[in-house]
Amino acid sequence: MANAVQEIEIKATPKQCYDVVWAFENYPEFIGDLKEVEIANKKGNACEVTYTIKVIKKITYTLKMKGTPGKKVEWSFVKGDFMKDNFGHWEFKEIKKGVTKATYDVSINFGILVPGSVSKMLVGKNLPAMLKAFKERIEASV
Repeated sequence: MANAVQEIEIKATPKQCYDVVWAFENYPEFIGDLKEVEIANKKGNACEVTYTIKVIKKITYTLKMKGTPGKKVEWSFVKGDFMKDNFGHWEFKEIKKGVTKATYDVSINFGILVPGSVSKMLVGKNLPAMLKAFKERIEASV
């Protein structure tokens, strides 16, 4: 299983960060490899989101999302064609007025077809670029 935790400071409130992260349908506008997002079974602050990404090949997976507005977005694995598990969370904490520390914590099991060193590289390499994309999107929306 590949695990990664990264933090980033964003010039926005925790609520502004949460609102952009919770707007799953907008992800393809600013996350390059993400081609499509479908939201289903929406009930309050919970839903299932199916992501379709194109890296080397097309990969589709579904996560159950649960939100605590202004504080946290958590997810757990439902199904997917390239991974066996995917869980984690975003957490938002205001560190000074108008500045939030966003923590992204993810664990992914790609299964036996992908060696551990390759899965750690995939998670570790893509994570900084993804966080930068979220930071730019959030700060542009403030």
